[in-house]
Amino acid sequence: MTAISSLLIAMAFAAQSGQYEAAGQDERQERAQRGEDIQLVCYGEAEKTTLENHSGMEWDDDKHKYVQKSTLETGKSHFDTAVNVSVQGSAAQIRLPKQLVPPIHGDSNNGWWDLMDLVVGHDEIRGRFQLNSLNRPTVVINRRSGVITVDGMIKFSGRCDADDGHRRF
Repeated sequence: MTAISSLLIAMAFAAQSGQYEAAGQDERQERAQRGEDIQLVCYGEAEKTTLENHSGMEWDDDKHKYVQKSTLETGKSHFDTAVNVSVQGSAAQIRLPKQLVPPIHGDSNNGWWDLMDLVVGHDEIRGRFQLNSLNRPTVVINRRSGVITVDGMIKFSGRCDADDGHRRF
């Protein structure tokens, strides 16, 4: 191989790497202008208020006989579940499991609820969403530890992992 052909090959490689480097810089600048794109899957424990109707017979001392009795009892239900969070620039959404969505709720986008008052900081992501007129839970995600808390009439606490969209198997 001659010196000229070696020089031409070296120049071709240099030109190609410059094109790739310029394309990489353009992509990084576009991503910075667009804002962060974060997809999270968060596993943890949820809590919701339950309402149970109990009916049966009860002895009535005044009437000296059994009478029908019906009571409503409220309680708390705890269960393991997962939520998804999607942040794209200055917009974010949260997807709740069906067990956490109250029977009377506002519109969602296929189960995704828009986060309002969104703050995407260096160490924390914070916002709130509206399930109905009385239920507006707040969402706080610690970006260092991955801990998420959803606090409102429904509650969820857990740990988030980045979801890159790739299959595990």
